[in-house]
Amino acid sequence: MKNPSWDRLLVSSEDAEAAKSQHKTPCRDCPWTRKALSGWLGNLSVTDWVGIAHSNSHVECHTLLGAQCAGLAIYRRNTCKRVEAPLLVLPSDHEMCFSNQMEFTAHHKFGLTNVLVEKE
Repeated sequence: MKNPSWDRLLVSSEDAEAAKSQHKTPCRDCPWTRKALSGWLGNLSVTDWVGIAHSNSHVECHTLLGAQCAGLAIYRRNTCKRVEAPLLVLPSDHEMCFSNQMEFTAHHKFGLTNVLVEKE
């Protein structure tokens, strides 16, 4: 059964609901995904988020209490950031999540979206 907040957009951590299990794909408006609303970062700046992403900090999902952020786990793998349990480790996915801090910054600070060109 899906979590009710999963399909809504602009869910803040104040609206988060208890997770039934750890999800493996980012929530609909995860800031680490290419489809994220530009600038939707809560009360932290782009610089703050990049610093957290490149540290060994535990980051909870903003929509599911008790679950780690799946988008951040994918972003970390995309950037070759090594983390170990208990931090969430997921496979890379450069189409879904940003590949580096420059893409993340361009999207959230300047509203620029890096569109991947499909291979023919």
